[in-house]
Amino acid sequence: MLTSIRLKNFKSFADQTVELSPFTLLLGANGSGKSNLLDALRFLQGVGLDLPLCDIFRGRVDGRREVWPGLRGGTQGATHRGAKSFTLESRWTIGKEELTHKITCQVEPDVIVEHESLEAKSAGGMLFDTPTSALKGLEGFASGGAMKAASKKSRTMRLASMDRNPARRSLLGQIEHHRGRGDDVSLSDVIALCNALQVAMRSTLSLDIDPSRMRGYVPHEIENLGAGGQNLSAVLRWLCQEADHKDDVLGWVRAIFAPEISDIEFAETGLGDVMMVLVEKGGIRVPAPSLPDGALRALGKIAGVLTAPEGSLLLVEDPDDGMHPERAGLLAQLLEGAARPSVCQIVATTHSPALLRGVSKQGLSRAIALERDPETCATTARRLADLPRFEDMAERDPGELLFSKALAG
Repeated sequence: MLTSIRLKNFKSFADQTVELSPFTLLLGANGSGKSNLLDALRFLQGVGLDLPLCDIFRGRVDGRREVWPGLRGGTQGATHRGAKSFTLESRWTIGKEELTHKITCQVEPDVIVEHESLEAKSAGGMLFDTPTSALKGLEGFASGGAMKAASKKSRTMRLASMDRNPARRSLLGQIEHHRGRGDDVSLSDVIALCNALQVAMRSTLSLDIDPSRMRGYVPHEIENLGAGGQNLSAVLRWLCQEADHKDDVLGWVRAIFAPEISDIEFAETGLGDVMMVLVEKGGIRVPAPSLPDGALRALGKIAGVLTAPEGSLLLVEDPDDGMHPERAGLLAQLLEGAARPSVCQIVATTHSPALLRGVSKQGLSRAIALERDPETCATTARRLADLPRFEDMAERDPGELLFSKALAG
């Protein structure tokens, strides 16, 4: 699980640390920094995928297929008030290990690593560092801008990189086994922890549901939802093959939809492509092309949560977008119930008082209120539990917690 992230000079953040729980709601007005925080988490996902840093921001295309959409705005506005670099420091719990990863990136003229380090609690300190003064090893940069690093296990770490300049991507995937002169210490444990962290980072899923892509037939063998939810019909068919899973799907569909749903069926072509069909009470069959946008968004988020791989981090912007307020609280219960350390972690944004009313008091206490400082324009972040009058408003009307200024009064 990602337990905290410190953002320094990243987008609207000057220097803030945000503590994360298995289920974390981000609250705040438009422009307060909620999406910027999600962008920081997606940046770490790109690091875990071993993408060049410039591709993380600008996107990557393989042929005509977009394989990475890039971060909003690219490198323009990537730093706070025109700073030359930004730093993301993230803390992770992976099994019984606690890791702290820190990366500082220059953004102009190109995006490169200025500093990177990895610390493990079990090792009692740094596994590797680039400036390496703490390890009394090599300097951070070699001639020509190439990156060097040193480890507590070896003062002569070698970077295995296809790039002439390894500073163009994170060092996590570049450290190779190497035995320096007079050094008989293997780096296998360092490399194993680097790999474990990369797996955790790249296990991030963004549920950016696009109803316009969810209405057609899709190949039945697909088992992943797709970035925009385009494979919804195939994923629901896969889930519904087991009676227990189908009961779960129907239970949530019946809770969220206004018409009473008696069953879910699948139309199939001769080529094996499938399309979801909801069956209302009385036998009326409603295929995916006839469903409203709000219904498809809700179905996409339900399917995304129910099929999230173990250990994944789900990012969900405005989960109740297009839903009736009476149903938003039920969706909040689904999200909170699914978020457990042994299953998946969920970070979601919301503007909805109705959704907050469906969240438990414990879940509300861990939610993060984001605001812009009127003097510096920088984003500030505080747990709702630390705000004045939290207990009173959580008991009286959780929906009022969206308005943190009222809490301060």
